[in-house]
Amino acid sequence: MSDRVSSTISTSPSAPAVGGLRSGRFMIVGQTQTGPADKPVIVHSLAGYASVYGARSGGASMYDAAELAFRCGVSELVVVRAAGPTPVKSTVSLDTGKIVVTAKEPGAFANTWTAAWASSGTTLTLVAGTVTETYFGATAAALLLAAAASTRFTVTSSGTLPASPVSATSLATGTDDFANVVWATSLALLSPDLGAGAVAIPGLGYATVGQAIATHCASTKRHGFVTAAAGQTPAQLVTAVATIKAYTSSEFLDLVGPWVKVGDGAGGIKTIDPTPFAAGLRSAAIRVSPGESAAAEVYARPVVDVAPEYQVNSSDWATMNAARISVVRTVGAYTRLYTYVMTAAPGGNLNLIGGQYRDLINDITVAAEDILESETNSPASPGHLAQIVGRLSAMLSPFSGTYLAMRTAGDGSVVDPGYRVQVSTGTAPADNRITATISLRLGESIDFVDLVVAVGDATVTL
Repeated sequence: MSDRVSSTISTSPSAPAVGGLRSGRFMIVGQTQTGPADKPVIVHSLAGYASVYGARSGGASMYDAAELAFRCGVSELVVVRAAGPTPVKSTVSLDTGKIVVTAKEPGAFANTWTAAWASSGTTLTLVAGTVTETYFGATAAALLLAAAASTRFTVTSSGTLPASPVSATSLATGTDDFANVVWATSLALLSPDLGAGAVAIPGLGYATVGQAIATHCASTKRHGFVTAAAGQTPAQLVTAVATIKAYTSSEFLDLVGPWVKVGDGAGGIKTIDPTPFAAGLRSAAIRVSPGESAAAEVYARPVVDVAPEYQVNSSDWATMNAARISVVRTVGAYTRLYTYVMTAAPGGNLNLIGGQYRDLINDITVAAEDILESETNSPASPGHLAQIVGRLSAMLSPFSGTYLAMRTAGDGSVVDPGYRVQVSTGTAPADNRITATISLRLGESIDFVDLVVAVGDATVTL
């Protein structure tokens, strides 16, 4: 959240995720047809995505991820268009620079756009796909003023307009330089103020993007979804997760597999990255109840036309679950996220391996950072430090007894709410720093159930 708040997470005693719009966000980074390459954009529908980032043809993995995420429960999708270090905007010069037309965003998509000049009517006609823009100006200044309204083009001039007409001429040389993308740079556009949420780079395997996502999520307190390549068998996924566990900050990563098959809208089937399926169920669960992400597979039931790339049988599921893989599996006629688990546990405590625990720890940390950020430049007086303790305690209080395991006395009174907050000036009271410590005892969740059915005859006392 802030360069002035340093957070460290250690483990002792876990529970499901905290509610709130930001915590349910899904953040994706990758190649798109259009859109800004220097900032994230929040969209709320596939139509909203397409209006900013263009058609599937310009970035199938991102488009498919947006489509499936919205179908599975995401309400806010945060999108970053990935571009290399030297992207170029398409441009064209009419009559040796007398009018120069440049696309506002980089990429090859605008290389088919055209610009034409009609000197008789002093009219500049710009065509961007199916959209035509027309601007009038008897002088260069008047033309530039009119064209400033364009959201697609930037128009400049040497100061003199062409005396003769110029036929429609294509813009050229645009590129997103995607081949040279630095993933850490693109991920950094997802600033901490966007909230805890979940992050993925759709279509690319863990070997290419896994460490970058883990590093990003560790610094921003987010849930990182990764996957292997399409067609990986259960045994290959088990090998993959062993590699991921060796990554720095692997406790922030969640390997999802196998890939999923969905309709392509034209009567066919396409096989796509499963991370938006998992992220959608996570978002739906958090929206319904902050504690329900532990049972995120329940929210797969309304999702139609989604199936795993192959069926995972009971034996393979047990192996994959033991290896810490979030498994996409068809059970009871529904495609479900049958395991919701991180590849590694915080502090190595396997009782906290569930994805719901990661979500809760992330969300509480981000909420605490927000509170502490607002307290910077305040006096470090004992009275004010006590107020900070009160604010942090008030944030934690709603989770006591549900997601935080409280302890009570024989008369039912609360002895320990499941959390403890300490704020002090630390060991060097004059250094303008305070130390805030939040200790959590996380509540047990229901991941497995042992059912015992005892049967007797009519003479048995139950």
